[in-house]
Amino acid sequence: MPDGPVLGGEPDLAHYRAALEFWLRDQCGDDALMLGAIKLLPGGAIQRNWRLDLALDGQVQSVVLRAGPDMPLPESRSKSHEFMVVSRVHQQGLPVAAPLWLESTGSVIGREFMISEFRHGDANRDKLFATAASTTILAQLASALAGVHAMDAPAGVVMETPRDRVKTLKKWARELGDVPEGIAFGLNWLSGHAPETKMTGVVHRDFRTGNFLIDGDGLSAILDWEFAGAGDVHEDIGWFCARCWRGGHADREAGGLGSREVFYRAYMEAGGMSPEATNVRFWEVFAHVRWALIAMQQRVRSAAGEYPVWELEEAGNRVPGLSQSIQDMLSSY
Repeated sequence: MPDGPVLGGEPDLAHYRAALEFWLRDQCGDDALMLGAIKLLPGGAIQRNWRLDLALDGQVQSVVLRAGPDMPLPESRSKSHEFMVVSRVHQQGLPVAAPLWLESTGSVIGREFMISEFRHGDANRDKLFATAASTTILAQLASALAGVHAMDAPAGVVMETPRDRVKTLKKWARELGDVPEGIAFGLNWLSGHAPETKMTGVVHRDFRTGNFLIDGDGLSAILDWEFAGAGDVHEDIGWFCARCWRGGHADREAGGLGSREVFYRAYMEAGGMSPEATNVRFWEVFAHVRWALIAMQQRVRSAAGEYPVWELEEAGNRVPGLSQSIQDMLSSY
């Protein structure tokens, strides 16, 4: 992150080291704390995540600083919102990195940020897709998701119905201008098929392979809560099972990792209600339309020089294929 909101180049916290160290000392209540290595973590096509090494009394503790980009996506929530949701999830004993501190004024590094514990694990999608389907991991993911969906939304988190969510997509489309035919077709279909909201709760809204850490054979943490809100819990199930997030493994309908039936069974055994096929189908179409529109937004961010340009360009290049996938899906419905 450069000095000021300058697009282009790898984000860097070096300019803010002294101010950040002073702030961290205040949070820890110890003036002897030293800020050591600062490392930008891989991933993060939207948010920025740095590993910070904090040294105190000869011991080193690693934490993660999470901050927004210069040019956020329209759907990205504030760090104050994300911190509030993750705090509630952690209080429920669910697998997330413990949130430690929030800086909401923007006075330390030029924007608000949150600090969480550092958890070990691998989120690399290609590595996870390449491994044999794991019923253990699927069961852990399903159990964690059922726990999230059972939560009451924190105060101030607005409940959004399926119709509300479709209105959001249509707003994005208007802001982007002309959208490909398949996306327009999908928006029209969604407008006429929005289900009634029956199963509601906290929703992650980006629950997919690549957004959780696996340490060995176990789930270490669910990541990236920047879109989280409240609504129809089928949205998370449809997003996780959508073909566009299976990494080319069409037969592994649950996140490209394994069987949809295994995932559903574990979800219900953990207290989740039985997913309704019609609702899941709606949200899988929604997932493709939403991802296609986000990919268009990423292309706009790339053209503006937002980091990482190459990854944002790659997302934009997916738009024609996603548009065709939407048409193919709806031709069979």
